[in-house]
Amino acid sequence: MSQSIEDITAILSATPELTVSEPEPGFPVIDVQTPVSSATIALHGAQVLTWAPTDHPPVLYVSPKARMTPGTALRGGIPICWPWFGNHPEDPSKPSHGFARTRFWELVSGELVGKVATIVFKLLPDEETKALFPYDFELTATIRIADKLRVKLNMKNTGEEVYKVSSALHTYLSLGDIERIQLEGVKGSHYVDQLSDDKEPIYQEKNLQIRGEVDRIYQSMSSVLIRDLDRFRSVFVDKAGSRSTVVWNPWKERSKEINDLPDKAYREFVCVECANAGTDKPTLHPNGSHTLETVIGLRPLT
Repeated sequence: MSQSIEDITAILSATPELTVSEPEPGFPVIDVQTPVSSATIALHGAQVLTWAPTDHPPVLYVSPKARMTPGTALRGGIPICWPWFGNHPEDPSKPSHGFARTRFWELVSGELVGKVATIVFKLLPDEETKALFPYDFELTATIRIADKLRVKLNMKNTGEEVYKVSSALHTYLSLGDIERIQLEGVKGSHYVDQLSDDKEPIYQEKNLQIRGEVDRIYQSMSSVLIRDLDRFRSVFVDKAGSRSTVVWNPWKERSKEINDLPDKAYREFVCVECANAGTDKPTLHPNGSHTLETVIGLRPLT
């Protein structure tokens, strides 16, 4: 990690609502307290770990078995997947979901204006990233915490070669009980079932109810609404810069195979991911950029 705790503290020193803690040695997080919400964000991966409006249960899920270990993906919150989503398309030995979520980002700034906290991170290439992805880039993650959570990922090609990327804001949403939710917003779109060898798009006729393992890439630009009957609330996931939405839950058997997830944790979350995945791969020309953005918030259950 290039920045020390002292460096991070100095950047945030003018804003007492933004503080630094170290829940595990070498794993600093920024604790955010606004007048309307609270959050924690790790420098590792520029990953939002927790967010909740005041007097509400958590909106994001983090596994109680999550590992806060540099270089290891942390299970929960909003990992940033870049420059590829899922397995590398040509070399399965490369890390799943790319390297952005397993590297320390540089804190650029942090401030609170009114009820809105804004924290900005950057990630630049080095020898290790060049071994995995031989291109020049600049990633900027801008995170705004208020009565809604907004995460914006800007990816810029700072080199001279054209390349394609896929990416996702891999959001884990906390639930009362997955069998008591209704997922709206994908009805009428097509999806590719990642659990099937058949990659022909399938039409989604109804709102989605999850009753087993699901791993789908929906061809959709629509927002998603999760009606959580146990918690008497709805969670919305809006997005921009995305033509694909990923919905994932490991269900019973797969959960038992995931070391950093309790066996019954599948009941407590669903991933709804603002993504550029499948055939949705933006082309970045020299000095060109693309922005992927998600906005998450609560609405009354209706």
